[in-house]
Amino acid sequence: MLYERDYRYLSEDEVIQLNKAENYLDKSSKKTNSISVKALFKYHELKPDASYFYQSLFPNNFLSTKTLKNKDELKQVEIKFEALLNTNPSERIILNFINQNKYYNLIAAIFHYGFNFGHHDAYLFKEFEFPSTFKADYLLVGKNSHGFHFIFIELENPVGSITNKDGEFGTTIRKGIKQVEDWDKWMEGHFNSLSIIFEKLKNQNIELPKEFRILNKSRLNYVVICGRRDDFNDNTYEEKRRLLRDKNINLLHYDNLIDSYKWFYSTKNY
Repeated sequence: MLYERDYRYLSEDEVIQLNKAENYLDKSSKKTNSISVKALFKYHELKPDASYFYQSLFPNNFLSTKTLKNKDELKQVEIKFEALLNTNPSERIILNFINQNKYYNLIAAIFHYGFNFGHHDAYLFKEFEFPSTFKADYLLVGKNSHGFHFIFIELENPVGSITNKDGEFGTTIRKGIKQVEDWDKWMEGHFNSLSIIFEKLKNQNIELPKEFRILNKSRLNYVVICGRRDDFNDNTYEEKRRLLRDKNINLLHYDNLIDSYKWFYSTKNY
């Protein structure tokens, strides 16, 4: 669970508000045999915020676009995160900073780094376990018009043996790559076992889509986050492109994360 409350349940007042909104939309559509923009706006105005989580595929992992509306709040998180990075923190300190403060949009910003999904539906799972084997720091699940797609994410330290003097991958980057390679091998023989986890977490009123049960590697994406912009040079970027082409691993530095996070200011969507 990402949040303090369990969004699989609504309070009595929230149920009343949701029913009122649904009845309003039903009556409006019957009058005109269509739904006007005005009626749709009113419908969303009547719905309680919790209902968006409650009606989603994974209620306790749902990413709400309403958290992207306040530019000042987004900016403050950006400032705090950049200040933290400038203290040369460990991977664990970064994870604690995000998870304890619920700054999940710092990770969700990865949707804006070349991934064309998440704008129809977006979910985040922290410390996502591969049954009895591995654990990804985060899993992003996003939907577009072609269905659901997955981004498995490994965070490494922002400092310490990132690259060598020629810009080639250092020990820290190679460690992250090895972790992801192990995940990918595991997926080939065990992906269907992940459906057991998704079944436990999903909305019991919605059937689990086939993308969560049947392996389709074109829907799988991997991200390793490591180092800072100054660690990367032309040789690093060449290796990074080769890594993406050959192994489907997208290597980002933490400044990429900040750059992507800024997109929320303009798009207000995942």
